[in-house]
Amino acid sequence: MKYYETKIDKDLRTWFGNDNTRALLRGVHLVEGTFRGLNSLDISFDYPITAIAGKNGAGKSTILALAACAFHNGPKGFKLLKRQKPYYTFSDFFVQHSDEVPPEGISIFYKIAHNNWAKGTVFPTGEGIGGQERKKIKGGKWNDYGSRVKRTTVFLGIERIVPHSERSQSRSYSKVFKEKPPGGWEKSVMDDVGHVLNKKYDNYVSLNHSKYSLPVVQCNDIIYSGFNMGAGENALFEIFSTIYAAGSGALIVVDEIELGLHAEAQRRFMDRLKKTCLDQKAQVICTTHSTEIFDRLPNDARFYIEIVAGKTKVTPGISSEYAFTKMSAKKGLELDIFVEDDVARAIILAALPASTRARITLQIIGSASVLARQLAACYLRNEQKPVLAIFDGDQKAKQKDNLKHAKKMAENPKDDFDTWFSSRIAYLPGDTWPEAWLLQKGSEILDVLSDALNVEQNELEDFIEYALQAGKHHEFHELQSQLGLERNACLQLFSTSVVKNFADKFDQIRTAVETALGDAK
Repeated sequence: MKYYETKIDKDLRTWFGNDNTRALLRGVHLVEGTFRGLNSLDISFDYPITAIAGKNGAGKSTILALAACAFHNGPKGFKLLKRQKPYYTFSDFFVQHSDEVPPEGISIFYKIAHNNWAKGTVFPTGEGIGGQERKKIKGGKWNDYGSRVKRTTVFLGIERIVPHSERSQSRSYSKVFKEKPPGGWEKSVMDDVGHVLNKKYDNYVSLNHSKYSLPVVQCNDIIYSGFNMGAGENALFEIFSTIYAAGSGALIVVDEIELGLHAEAQRRFMDRLKKTCLDQKAQVICTTHSTEIFDRLPNDARFYIEIVAGKTKVTPGISSEYAFTKMSAKKGLELDIFVEDDVARAIILAALPASTRARITLQIIGSASVLARQLAACYLRNEQKPVLAIFDGDQKAKQKDNLKHAKKMAENPKDDFDTWFSSRIAYLPGDTWPEAWLLQKGSEILDVLSDALNVEQNELEDFIEYALQAGKHHEFHELQSQLGLERNACLQLFSTSVVKNFADKFDQIRTAVETALGDAK
């Protein structure tokens, strides 16, 4: 299903794309060398919240560490109680045994939106956007950390979900925690956590002792501390209090951001996190193993990392369905079919006979560029299992562009790549996006659809006209409100009726699928 940006998404994107006053991290590029298994990386951040998914060992945590090491901070800058310094170095994340060989010959380029560059550190890539390079030559050390751009950065690891009752330090200090001076943001934290957990807190304070903190809250007449909170509740108080305490413009790096939260809480958490990031002008980069987290973010805020043919591969804009199918290593059937969204899937499933559907795995991938990239990944892996990418009809005119993109991603492909690519693609009918095509064809069979939908023909004609004016990919959201049906029900009824009455429009798809299945034998 396509992601539909809300007003807060647009507000976040507008702020993030135009603010050069907070040293926002806009990209990380591993220019040279292999770093903790990561041998290639070029990732851009165009939205203030970024989620990275992938199997264990793919390099997710390494990317978080690289992001955390992008900036420096002054001696009076914000830091977590348990830290001695208000900034991070690579030694904070990459601890080695004496038998291990340290990384050498490393060059990392950081793209930063900053309006106060020191002389000699800018590599212009746009107005106010430049970069800094961190290097570690063979036999040497990392170049001067102190020359980095100044920005408050906080890393929150998975230890945040360990209950205080299971932390030996917390148990030791249970009687000596004392309330610290208020920061002025406690009510905001209380409201944020309450929204996520659907609870009403009457009070919240943070107690400190030495390097440790303990949340204490009141709900109605009950007062309880982190010793009696669930892991998720503790984690939420730590995340939100850190964002506020760090001050405006901080970079918050979070490992496995969903830990301790059930599915509904994860969705509410991401919705609230957007509001908090907009208010605090904070940037969040996190890893996740949750479809709920991915589904709550725009396409370009999602990244999937994997190892393909021995090389690190980062796929932006991937659908949550495909990303987490890849992580599950679920066995497929005879043919993998890749499509852009749930509309394409509904149309194709309606067009194929049951005997064919039983032999295929139909996966939503994302945009046309992601489809092209996935074909390139299949080429690199030299997979024996047949694959077929079915693009939306409006991509026919862009076949050369998609081929060029796939060829670039395939990295020095053989001379047969053009033929290989062309034999593994097909298109939905029409020359526009599928929602518009379905509705246009639906207007030609009003008698059939009016019976199926139990609505008068003249009313249905008006509903279709309104839906076509709703904007690209928003048509069925408008239609569902007019018909009083869920979007998926409208989509299924239209797909089935249109396919049945315009069966010849799908001959090319059926032929492509049959040919690919023939190759599977």
